[in-house]
Amino acid sequence: MTFLVGEKCELRPLERNDQEALEFTKAVNAGLTTRHLLTGSYPMRPIDIKDVWDKEAKAGSVEFGIWTQGNNPMYHPDYRVFIGTCGLYSHRDIYQLWEFRILIFDPQYVGKRIGEEATRLTVDYGFMRLNAHRIWLGVNEANIAARKCYEKVGFVPEGVKRKELYCYGQWYDSVQMGILREEWTSISTAKA
Repeated sequence: MTFLVGEKCELRPLERNDQEALEFTKAVNAGLTTRHLLTGSYPMRPIDIKDVWDKEAKAGSVEFGIWTQGNNPMYHPDYRVFIGTCGLYSHRDIYQLWEFRILIFDPQYVGKRIGEEATRLTVDYGFMRLNAHRIWLGVNEANIAARKCYEKVGFVPEGVKRKELYCYGQWYDSVQMGILREEWTSISTAKA
């Protein structure tokens, strides 16, 4: 069931079913797109990620599966593949704050601006449907591609948490970024 549609991808409510959990854990355990993340630090089983997804849903998070057209020429043109997850988490109702997270776990779809579109769709949903005042995220300082993606969408650096992330034998700073509703409205109006 498609919920938000862009040109490169569509966002569907995360079903948290066995197939999604299996695809997610296989990709995360392979580690091909998790170099800058805490996700994938521990070996995962499908039951583990389903438990995490269930806890997030109970906490009020809004989670989407990212789906796009398959790259295999044998697929029907309307065939869609599950390539990642994104959503709004850690909601603080009184402040109207949400944390944005995204992971495209299938490496063949990285660098194709699908992540940028999924980010835009989710941010727009947060401001226009959930009445968010501010959406924020944290990103590994070494993940230059992600930082550029977030900046294209409109996120601005707000601060740094020093040596917060440990990945592959090295400590990294976490760059905190955010976007306010009025900034998003200005960006959206300018593009219209």
